[in-house]
Amino acid sequence: MASIIKFPAKQVKKMDNPMSELTKDGSKKYVCYVRLQDVPAKFEDWMRTNPRDQKLTTNVAKEIAKSIDSGCKNFHEKNRGIVMSVDKFAYDNKTGMIKVTLSDPEIHGNIDGGHTLKIILTKQKNNELFFEQYVFFEFFTGISSPVELAEARNQSVQVDQRSIEELNRSFEPIKAALKNESFYNRIAFKQNEHVGDKNVIDVREIIAIMNMFNQSLYPKGGDAQPIQSYTGKETSLNRFLRLKDSRDQIVKNMTPIIPDIFDIWEMVETTFADKGNTVNRTYRRKKMSKYVNEDTVVNYSIFGNQPMNYVLPKGIIFPIVAAFRALVKVDKSTQLYSWEMSPEKIWNRLGGKLINIIMTSLEDLSDSPDAVAKSPNTWDLLYKEVLLYSMLNTE
Repeated sequence: MASIIKFPAKQVKKMDNPMSELTKDGSKKYVCYVRLQDVPAKFEDWMRTNPRDQKLTTNVAKEIAKSIDSGCKNFHEKNRGIVMSVDKFAYDNKTGMIKVTLSDPEIHGNIDGGHTLKIILTKQKNNELFFEQYVFFEFFTGISSPVELAEARNQSVQVDQRSIEELNRSFEPIKAALKNESFYNRIAFKQNEHVGDKNVIDVREIIAIMNMFNQSLYPKGGDAQPIQSYTGKETSLNRFLRLKDSRDQIVKNMTPIIPDIFDIWEMVETTFADKGNTVNRTYRRKKMSKYVNEDTVVNYSIFGNQPMNYVLPKGIIFPIVAAFRALVKVDKSTQLYSWEMSPEKIWNRLGGKLINIIMTSLEDLSDSPDAVAKSPNTWDLLYKEVLLYSMLNTE
């Protein structure tokens, strides 16, 4: 629903786009100064266009708040200001009132200066604005997408690629595939999202795990092992993005198995120690497990958020979970993904062998999970164990 917001301002200037004849976008920019007490509280409802959530505990945020609290008279010059994309902009020079209209939350709203805006509105709400101070505003009209402008403006504290891609709606197919999962509301699709929450999951890690099963990246029977999924979240994101036009369809094709992939991770993480005991591999004795006793919770599983009495490093989990891509089957006519065999049954039957491979690798690599996760031989052995079993057995 569109919002019409009115507020007083000073030194309002209109700036036409000097390249409008070439760009044909009709965009315009309006600049002005707004008294901190007059910054509209409704602007806080239009933050989706900002590529990151606002974390008010950073040094930058603290400096902004300190400048306001000190009564700095030239705050409007020291601070970079606030950038907004709006549908319509009107100024009445008789009353000194601005009227802006915001219609589409995907296009209109705050683009840069989100921390400044959030701090000002927080201090407004708490009656902590004691001085006559102003902030610089830029209002853009005629913008069809805020992505490029947001990317260009958010450079003082670098915005990560993930945040720009969230603004660009690159993760929509992933959201659709995971929307019913219990961990969905803990996924951070952009910078600073869910700050302060426990067990937040970076969307880049979601993509890294999914990449391991993506037959366009790691086809079944191929020689390449998806070690990169462990070693680089940003690299995994970029590999996903480079699929370009095909990536949405690939995610849709993978959707039948995507929830299962994260069930496999949960299964491995929460049952590893007990299943290891069945093959005389007592994982809880290792220092990395942080085990105290059966009743002491030292960790929570990543996706199921279940209390655990041990910690299992990701360097151990990644290569085991990746081995299950040996079970992926792609329908030739529909291109939809499915399983050759039930991953749960495979874990029940082969889990002990897979754990034995991992534990042996740990012993050979000085008990370093990171070294295990970077060992091509370990990934290869785990994968071939699952592949061979699936070839020699049927459901």
